[in-house]
Amino acid sequence: MEIANIIMKKKSHYRSSPIYLQTIILLIFLFISNSVQSQDRKQTTPSRDLFPFETDKRTQDKTFTSLDMLTGIALEATIDPEKYFVGPSDIIAVNIWLSPPLSFPLVVTPEGTLIVPTVGEVKVADLTLAEVKVKILQEARKKYISAEITTTLLRPRPIIVTIVGNVLNEGIYTLNASDRVTKAIEEANKPTRLQMQGEVNSKMVDMSTRNIVLKHGDGTLDRVDIAKYLVTKDDKWNPYLREGDVVIVPRKSLTKNIFAVYGEVNVPGRYEFIEGDSLLDAIEIGMGLTQRAVEDSIQFTRLNPEGTEISSSIISLNEIKNRNQPNIPLEPGDRIIVRSKKEIREDYRVDVQGEVFFPGFYPITKNGTRLTQVIRQAGGFTEFAALKAAVIIRKSMKPSEHLTDMYDISRGSLLREDVSYFNLENEVRLRREIVSVDFEKLFAKNDSSQDVIVQDGDAIIIPSLQKTVYIFGQVLIPGHLSFVQGMDLDYYIKKVDGFTEDAQTSDIKIIKARTKQWLSPDDTTIEEGDYIWVPKKPERTFQYYLTVASQAANVVSILVGVVIITLQIVK
Repeated sequence: MEIANIIMKKKSHYRSSPIYLQTIILLIFLFISNSVQSQDRKQTTPSRDLFPFETDKRTQDKTFTSLDMLTGIALEATIDPEKYFVGPSDIIAVNIWLSPPLSFPLVVTPEGTLIVPTVGEVKVADLTLAEVKVKILQEARKKYISAEITTTLLRPRPIIVTIVGNVLNEGIYTLNASDRVTKAIEEANKPTRLQMQGEVNSKMVDMSTRNIVLKHGDGTLDRVDIAKYLVTKDDKWNPYLREGDVVIVPRKSLTKNIFAVYGEVNVPGRYEFIEGDSLLDAIEIGMGLTQRAVEDSIQFTRLNPEGTEISSSIISLNEIKNRNQPNIPLEPGDRIIVRSKKEIREDYRVDVQGEVFFPGFYPITKNGTRLTQVIRQAGGFTEFAALKAAVIIRKSMKPSEHLTDMYDISRGSLLREDVSYFNLENEVRLRREIVSVDFEKLFAKNDSSQDVIVQDGDAIIIPSLQKTVYIFGQVLIPGHLSFVQGMDLDYYIKKVDGFTEDAQTSDIKIIKARTKQWLSPDDTTIEEGDYIWVPKKPERTFQYYLTVASQAANVVSILVGVVIITLQIVK
């Protein structure tokens, strides 16, 4: 208690002393002074909210990193300042290159103005980007006389456009001001979850691509021609979109108001006709001539208005390009045929397989290279080559052409039981037609009459020496047997322990290794690589024998009737 009383007496003493009062007054003065200075700093220092991108050397790298985040829109090409119209929500950077530099990424206001710090408000709506650059430079020069000043479009604004007409989904779409009319049409033709791709395809068939109308908010109209834009890349045929635009896509006639370009152009076909098209336009829309085009011999045909007569003329495209002849205005129904240079140089080749030293593809001339020349290129035969079984296989016609001819031959001339055999032989012929040549006579005996001319696509097959005969079918031990020169069928049948009970011995066939012919054993000798086929007796049902008996009875009754009639006539 005594200590507390002493402390209270000390405090009362200090409060009443002059030094204590002076100290309190000094602290209050310093507090007021600091408050005033802080308020002054707030009024004189630029606000970071007002100039969020003002940079110095310490923050410059960080600032431009944030600017990079403003980009990222897919563009087909750089934006042309002369053709891009500025509007609300465009993000534009105004750069004043001082030390340190000032960079102001600014957004165009809904009223179409750009508020540039330290410069003022600049009206930019409905001006091209090039005009905006000039206008901002003029205004900024009033304050920054000697500094370099640049203006850059950082990000195109979103816009709302309307697509109507012959598209899959009419409606209002949000796009970017850097998008062209083709982008709007693409968006309108994207199928929804309830639509199929086939619906898009049907729309695209009769959708006009050359007579599209672009209606602007001020009432002006532009004609969009996608075909010409793809050729010329001229922006007027596929302009940038602006807010409030209406894209009108009409239908096109698939039979009228068209012209055709055929022959040696890169994209031949039928194209929509537009008034004012010319011959040169048609060639350009066909994506230009190919390297094989004959420019001085283009066939141009035209129907009369009634469609009853056709006129044809040969035109030199070079003369038109050189302005020695007038460019021909097109009319609906005109056809242009670009002829091709005669070119017989092709990849003529044959395929050599099997027992040669260097198998593979070898080049040949058209109707001028013989078999011996090709074998010489392939390095000749190996010691294992079976010349007797060597063949040349050729595909001489298309299956569709061959089947038509063979159907006419077979119709009405084949018995029912022969149809399956005929179809099998027909298929074999389609897959591989054998060229008649005896390799052994040509290369072992130097018979030049066998030296045939090979054709493009021929396959020359040199099999290996097998030294076996293959027997299969209704024998007890089918398989490969060692070939013995001069031995007949009985020798090989004994080697496999004879026939099974179901063997049809009267129909045994020898299948030749080279020609694949099915021959009777009495008509050929068995050679190396041949096949021996022992068929099975056909299984006959009771109905089969009943039918045969019925047919036999009919024949007998007819014969009896003929005999009776003959006897009566004789009497």
